[in-house]
Amino acid sequence: MTVMNGDNRKAKRPYPLIVLTVLAGLIGVAGFWAGADSPAGSDRFYFRNSGGAVLFEHNNHIDDADGCESCHHNLFLSDSRNECTDCHDDGMSAEDFTHADLKEIDGHSCAGCHQLNETIEAGSCRQCHPAAQESDERLIACSTCHDDDYTPDMLTHDEMQEVEGHECDGCHNISTVSGAYHEQCSGCHLQQNPDKFAATEGGVRCERCHLK
Repeated sequence: MTVMNGDNRKAKRPYPLIVLTVLAGLIGVAGFWAGADSPAGSDRFYFRNSGGAVLFEHNNHIDDADGCESCHHNLFLSDSRNECTDCHDDGMSAEDFTHADLKEIDGHSCAGCHQLNETIEAGSCRQCHPAAQESDERLIACSTCHDDDYTPDMLTHDEMQEVEGHECDGCHNISTVSGAYHEQCSGCHLQQNPDKFAATEGGVRCERCHLK
């Protein structure tokens, strides 16, 4: 059959373009789902869990957090303190305040007083927080590993950390990863943006973080 313009050749179909479009779409979807393991330097993390996956954007949280230590607890040495006079007059002394008082001062963060532990890199919560907790006790008894004569005041916290083979979970029953997320995330969300995250009957709106 001859077409109206007199050209009886069949119109070329753009198969290569279709194939490329489909491939691009598949790559995009694969990249999104691969976000659970977020490559180094990535700002977005995709946490899969039984409550519904959570998309977490790191840079969006940096400015709202009190400091890196809010999530990365072990970045600073507890006993290696900066001098108060680095920022204050000569009459200022840390002994004039309790630790809780210092933390409550607006603009204060761990990095303002404590030196960075350069041997430790920031990691994900799942590196330290277990899926399930063996005990509700916050501290593990020293006698679990040591003789009855051993007491924790024999070493400072920093000295304990420096002992080869010592890890946080050797002394602490670290809270579960879900407990850590809920405590940190929910508390901050309710404080920073209650209109978005607070439920009318109390508590938090789970769907604001958990995708279904």
